[in-house]
Formats: sequence, structure tokens, C-alpha cells
Amino acid sequence: MRILVLPGDGIGPEIVAAAMEVLRALNRAHGLGLDFEEDVVGLDSFQRHGTTLRPELAARLAGYDGIILGPLDTAAYPAPEKGGINVSAWFRTKLDLYASIRPARTPPGLEPPCGKPLDLVIVRELTEGFYADRNMAEGNADLLATPDVAISLRKVTRAGSERIARRAFELARRRQGRVTVAHKANVMKRSDGLFLDAVRTVAAHFGDVELDELIVDAMAAWLVRDPGRFDVILA
Repeated sequence: MRILVLPGDGIGPEIVAAAMEVLRALNRAHGLGLDFEEDVVGLDSFQRHGTTLRPELAARLAGYDGIILGPLDTAAYPAPEKGGINVSAWFRTKLDLYASIRPARTPPGLEPPCGKPLDLVIVRELTEGFYADRNMAEGNADLLATPDVAISLRKVTRAGSERIARRAFELARRRQGRVTVAHKANVMKRSDGLFLDAVRTVAAHFGDVELDELIVDAMAAWLVRDPGRFDVILA
């Protein structure tokens, strides 16, 4: 596997250096056959090339089996038209990286902060929702209607909802067989209602996986009170 390593900026290089130390040790110990190539994006790239993401690097991305991208200090970037491209957003949209998969597990030997151990995975849709850069073919959905009125639009599609739901159910099938869908359909009846309906449609094809529906407020409370009730959380 060819892995492209992009340390990023801000705290990124420090985090990626630690991650690479672990990956290289695993590669040696288990003969994983990982081939690492390093390049620059973000502020380092901007200082060298006048852009946070070079076109020639962007054109090469699809040729790799995986990309390790460090955190990025996008708040310090210049405007996009001046070379300050949001690299993570570009990757997410151009490579259609729709599934954010975040595992969380209590390390062995440590006292769980909430009193009970946890072992769960949060699966979150990444290409839709309220993030302004995900909702329009051109421009974004963060609008200044007047100098004193700002409007943000949210996009939720059935196709996007169903494909992230399938990833969650497939993952749960390999774990404990439970999916908890976190939603706010009691308030956002149309957008979260569509999401919830799509999840139920997918659930019908996974008879061996239990579906639990929780309003996100309640889910947050249960995460503190009894995190063991969760296996895969879908959002």
C-alpha cells in the first residue's frame, strides 16, 4: 500500500510524527508492506509555493491507497482566492470522503472517567449538513442576507443518508450488532425526518442488527451515565 503522509500545520506535524513512529514500528514488526511518501500542504506549502494545496499534488491523490492528513490551522490561512485553500474541506468534497468513523475505547488499566468503560464508534456523514462548504455546487450556504442577518442552509439527501447508514450497519454487524441513530427530528422535522426515514429503510435490510433511535440531547446524557449502552452511533 502506498500511503501519502501530509503533516499539516499548527499541531499537525507533532501529532503526525507520533503516529508515524507507531505505524513504522507496526510495519516492521508485521511486514505490512506499507510504503510511505511525504509531501507538504497548508502553511508550509503556502510559504514555499504560494498555495496551501498545489494542483500537481491534488492531481496525484487518487493514486495512493491511503492518505494521512495532520490537523490544519485553517484559521491562519489567507483567503482562498489568495492561495489559502482549506485542504481538509477540499479532500472531503473532491474525494467524496463522506464517512467520518471515530472509535472511542477506554484504555485497559485506566479508570473510566464516567465510572463505566466504553467501546463505541461514532459514524458521521461528512458531505452534507450545516457546514457551509458542503451544500452548494458553487459558493457556499452561509449567506449574509443583510448586514445584520446571517442565514445558514442545511442539506440532507436520502442518498447521502442511506449510504452513511449502510456503513454504520455494516460496522455494527462486525461488532456488537447495535446501531443508535442520533437525531433531532422532533424539531427539524423535514431534514432530520428524512434522515431518520432513510436510516429505517436501510435497517430493514440488516435484520441481525438492532436499531435504537435517540434524540441527540438524550444520547449525550447517556454517554455520560452509561456509555456501555452504545455500540455504533450514527449521526
